Amino acid sequence: MADRQYSVFDHARAMIAIRFPIGCFLLLVLVMLMAGLAQAQDQPAEGDISRIEQLRALEEKAGGLEPTLVPPQLLDEAGQEVQRLALASYYQYRIDGYRHRQEVFRWQLLSSRIIFVMVIFLVLVGLYFSWLQFRSALNAEPTSASSQETTFEASASGLKVSSPVLGVIILAISLAFFYLYLVHVYPIEEIL
Repeated sequence: MADRQYSVFDHARAMIAIRFPIGCFLLLVLVMLMAGLAQAQDQPAEGDISRIEQLRALEEKAGGLEPTLVPPQLLDEAGQEVQRLALASYYQYRIDGYRHRQEVFRWQLLSSRIIFVMVIFLVLVGLYFSWLQFRSALNAEPTSASSQETTFEASASGLKVSSPVLGVIILAISLAFFYLYLVHVYPIEEIL
């Protein structure tokens, strides 16, 4: 057999051919070990199982919007500090919400008063105009009734008023407006 000389490239290829499968195997073993460690860290220790069960029982018992208070003996110092911060944030949120609701109720009270004054003003103006029309109709000379007849209709099988005196129409409109305000806008309903 002839002596064959190996070049550096041939030697490198041989080393890669041997080391590559070994490297892949070692990498696979390393990934499996890391996955096992991560899974082991996710599993609680035997002493922690009772603490976890106690915490779950507290969560099931609370069920509302208020925060769950964990007994301090179940928490370490960092957990107790986080719980204090969470409680402070929760109560600050409740205080801010209460202040916002107070501001909303103040605005609603003010706007309700403004609307009430406007409605009373409009109804009084309607009554005054109807009185003016009645007075002018009493002082007017009699003419043909059909030429001066005014008709007012409200829909939904509602109101139909025909009158030669415009004051009756204005009075009907004013009273209908006031009635709708009293029925749909003014009622106060208690909410909890």
